[in-house]
Amino acid sequence: MRILLVRPEQEPEVIEIDGSLKTMQELVGGTIQAVYPFEEPVALVCNDEGKLLNLPQNRPLIHPETGERYDVVCGPFFLCAAPFDSDHFDSLSPEQIEHFRTLYHLEEPCTGCGSLFSVGPLSPFHDELFCPDCLDERTVLCSYCGERIARSENSGTDTTPLCEDCYDDHYTHCTSCGEMIRQEDAYYRNGGDEAYCYRCYARLVPSGVNDYYYKPEPIFYGEGNRFFGVELEIDEAGESDTNAERIMDITNIGRTLAYCKHDGSLDDGFEIVTHPMTLDFHCREMPWEEVMAKAVEMGYTSHQAGTCGLHVHVNRTAFGKTEAEQDAPIARVLYFFEKFWNELLKFSRRTQPQLDQWAARYGYKEQPREILDHAKGGRHAGRYTAVNLTNSSTVEFRMFRGTLKYNTLIATLQLLDRICDIAIYMTDADLQAMSWPTFVSGCTQPELVQYLKERRLYVNEPVESEGDI
Repeated sequence: MRILLVRPEQEPEVIEIDGSLKTMQELVGGTIQAVYPFEEPVALVCNDEGKLLNLPQNRPLIHPETGERYDVVCGPFFLCAAPFDSDHFDSLSPEQIEHFRTLYHLEEPCTGCGSLFSVGPLSPFHDELFCPDCLDERTVLCSYCGERIARSENSGTDTTPLCEDCYDDHYTHCTSCGEMIRQEDAYYRNGGDEAYCYRCYARLVPSGVNDYYYKPEPIFYGEGNRFFGVELEIDEAGESDTNAERIMDITNIGRTLAYCKHDGSLDDGFEIVTHPMTLDFHCREMPWEEVMAKAVEMGYTSHQAGTCGLHVHVNRTAFGKTEAEQDAPIARVLYFFEKFWNELLKFSRRTQPQLDQWAARYGYKEQPREILDHAKGGRHAGRYTAVNLTNSSTVEFRMFRGTLKYNTLIATLQLLDRICDIAIYMTDADLQAMSWPTFVSGCTQPELVQYLKERRLYVNEPVESEGDI
């Protein structure tokens, strides 16, 4: 039987044996073990106790598909044919002998270290041959396409190596922090070419009109647990970075209180978005009067434009720590809007067709929880509802028309604050029994009282007012 004998640190040798158990045991120096690490019908016969006897390491076992070294044979071994249809070993074919002689050849030097490779096949790379250590030291696999490249040509990082083509096609670097990011995860400011990761993009000091997807990490202003984030749309004087910067120069003195964003529903303007603030902070610290005066000076309108809304976000945690705690007061908010829809429609300065398009109602039901269940069921206009519940962190009130009149904006925030109080502190039965005159009799802030009187919603005490802008 013609076999290939492989001894440690020696070239493979073709020999003839009689195929007896005794001969095979003598060749490997003890009890034999046959393993089958190859795709073809060839057995590797070695000493069953080679590792226990501390026999010298010979050759590695290499996975035929992945090339991974998963074990090493200790002591001499030989290769012979193991036909699938036979219970006996047989001679290797000439082709098999040539293949395995090459596989276990010792005399090829590693291009990297120059030593003869004695523990496995050398790996070709370009026009060179590397031992496993040199291959790992000098090359790496592109994490995207799997091509092996020189480490010096790695266009990615140590943890995400990339060939040049894959980097150019799929990756970029953050302009601010230098982190490598996927192109689909990159953010661009104002249509520019500079890419940012989300963290750096969110920390950018707002300048001009940011794109629709700009959403910085919220900064909470004021003491308390109820915060109002305002989105005020203004129109008709240009989606101008210069104009937006003029407004922000007034707003963000020493701290970032607001930013400007593109809004596709506007004809020629943008929206002013504040960070979340308490009602007291909006009244005392946020320079709304100056901001509105500057917008009017530059030719912007809001109420008169007909395209603008005043949207207000309230943090969900103002209604409770968990969703279960939040559900009951939010259900009462929805019930309040349905119960007093006609009064709130008048307060909003919108028309019913406008609300049907941008801030639809859910529909009146006898119990607050029934309205909430309907809202959660998704059988409605999605986020285009008067009270939008699709945001995970806020409840958004969308039914109010835009304004550049300070008293109107503050009165709107005060109204929502009062509604939140009722929703949190009243029972369902209390709210069901409450009338609109009872509600407004509890409204005491001068801006809200003034506005309610202007809209003839305050206990039959109307007053004349200037038109909204």
